[in-house]
Amino acid sequence: MPSESPLFDVAAYVRRPLGPMRAALTGVGTALPPDLADALGYLQRRAQETTSWLSHVLVTATHKDARVTAFLSTWAYERHWLGDAVGALAGEGAAVARRRRSAVRRLAERFGPLREAVVANLHGTRLTGVQMAERLVDGWIVEAMLERAQALAPAAVAADLAAVREGIARQGHFFAETATDVLASSRAARALARRRLRRRAWPIGADLEPRGVTARVLETLFDGDRSWALAVDRRVDALPGLHGLAIASRTAARPGRRPLRTIPASTRRRPTRKDALR
Repeated sequence: MPSESPLFDVAAYVRRPLGPMRAALTGVGTALPPDLADALGYLQRRAQETTSWLSHVLVTATHKDARVTAFLSTWAYERHWLGDAVGALAGEGAAVARRRRSAVRRLAERFGPLREAVVANLHGTRLTGVQMAERLVDGWIVEAMLERAQALAPAAVAADLAAVREGIARQGHFFAETATDVLASSRAARALARRRLRRRAWPIGADLEPRGVTARVLETLFDGDRSWALAVDRRVDALPGLHGLAIASRTAARPGRRPLRTIPASTRRRPTRKDALR
């Protein structure tokens, strides 16, 4: 059933967004190990690369929901400044990794919103719940990475990262509420969410990084410890209809790469006598 707790106060959120944070940061200029600085640079990119995702979302029925659209407008503004704060803490030494976009990638980016609009005509408002679930799960993964970065950073930087985490957690309340309500009320939305969340690379945008970058960042932060992934997966399991996806565990096993697609056993063609003679 839909949540009975008080609704997230979108009006208050829009009135008091997080804006530029650099003036309040105490850890800017603190020397960081190069690999940790690079990890923070990676998290900055994840925070600030929202345009492509929004271009897909706002051609769907989601743009007709005034409450969700108002939240997302402020969320995108906050994401920019949260990323700016993380980038300031990373410093000038952080490597800037960019994958050169292939012609196929450029074509996909150009026509992706058109494709999503067609998909939206089939799924309607159910797609809104899926989109909110995507951002909820992404927030949990990014927050786990920031938590570990905070533990590894000097005290001044750690205090600033705690403020960034608070901002992301506040955003997560809205995504959790909206995703849970839609998923709980629609079996079709739950099935769609399972399909789409399985197919993504995590965190969102990881597949835009050069090969190996996400793996290096996870190794820097977690040093092979996958307990963070199990913790995230337990949170995903608690969402209506999403039990058993193992999203974070798969991310830890294959960082930055979309899951391999396999042909369901029920649709595989059975070998014939002609095949055996070939």
